Amino acid sequence: MNILNEIEEQSILLEEVEAIDAISFKKKYVTTKKPVLLKGYAKNWGATKKWNLDYLVNLADDKEIGVLSGNYIQGDIRYKKATLKDYLLKLKKAAENKESFTEYLTTLDIFNYLPNLKGDTDFSIFEKNTAINDIAAWIGPKGTVTGFHNDSGDNMYAQIKGEKLFILVAPDDNKFMYPSPKYVNGAIASKIDITNFDAKKYGAFKKARFYKVVLQPGDVLFLPKRWWHYVQSLDSSISISNFGYSKLELFKMRALNFLHRRGYYKSKNCYCCSK
Repeated sequence: MNILNEIEEQSILLEEVEAIDAISFKKKYVTTKKPVLLKGYAKNWGATKKWNLDYLVNLADDKEIGVLSGNYIQGDIRYKKATLKDYLLKLKKAAENKESFTEYLTTLDIFNYLPNLKGDTDFSIFEKNTAINDIAAWIGPKGTVTGFHNDSGDNMYAQIKGEKLFILVAPDDNKFMYPSPKYVNGAIASKIDITNFDAKKYGAFKKARFYKVVLQPGDVLFLPKRWWHYVQSLDSSISISNFGYSKLELFKMRALNFLHRRGYYKSKNCYCCSK
């Protein structure tokens, strides 16, 4: 049973601000671990002004990437190999012709693949509060879903093209989120799939307090670590996120990933390894 509409109806609109300085941002949101929508914060970035599928296609080459199709957080999904240029061309064609297309890029190291894009973003308000940062892009068609999970680092999530829906749940409501044993690098997955919801198994889920926000081009969401979130693309979309970690957080994440890839930690119970 798909309960997305029901969850949206009972969700509280997330707080938003239109302008904020670095000191106020740290005091009101970073220190308190409170999410907020920075409305239009990225509207003047080079990324927001220039990036689109045509622009990225012209810069891309045939470097190999991994693409996903479906809800990899709750589903039994694995990476498929492609090249960046071929993927972007297929996505562009599908968007122009309104064709069905389900593959998408997640956590792409975009400045490694497309170094000419460096300088088109400005996360300085965030990076003043972090020791180590990891920037990644999310590119895909309308309808892609990343199911409920929470991240081990704080996240500044900028919407560059298209719109995205986020549903958030605070760490205080962990008891309603049914954590999954599935391995997701740098994150904890939930067993909850709101597009295929099992009320008998997960009846307490609806007791959580939900927050809703729709990101439009130029919007930036500050999403503190351990806040659960569900994400759905409402359009063909380009997004970029900046994960901020302490040195200890990054060490723990890398250590678990090392053990996982060598078969010592949650081997095969993931989306990143072959079946």
